[in-house]
Amino acid sequence: MAHIIFSDYRNPAAEQAYDIAWNFLTRTGAIGDEFEACVFLAQRITMMVEEGQMNRIRMANRAISEYQRHVGQRDDVIRSGSRLAGGQ
Repeated sequence: MAHIIFSDYRNPAAEQAYDIAWNFLTRTGAIGDEFEACVFLAQRITMMVEEGQMNRIRMANRAISEYQRHVGQRDDVIRSGSRLAGGQ
């Protein structure tokens, strides 16, 4: 699946931030579910635009960090659930 093109008319840097974050996460192999990643990045960057953020690098770095944290927490929940299901 090709990633969704993201654009925010209020802030042209948002599209660049999305592309930077997407490319980084793709190159590092951090994206498992492409649709989930697309939605997550678009939502986070949109929130940053609404907060008044204008710096594409800052937005990209923050989106990357938040995505990595989100995936880590999700994976922790999955692992703990499988331990509980296994009776451990």
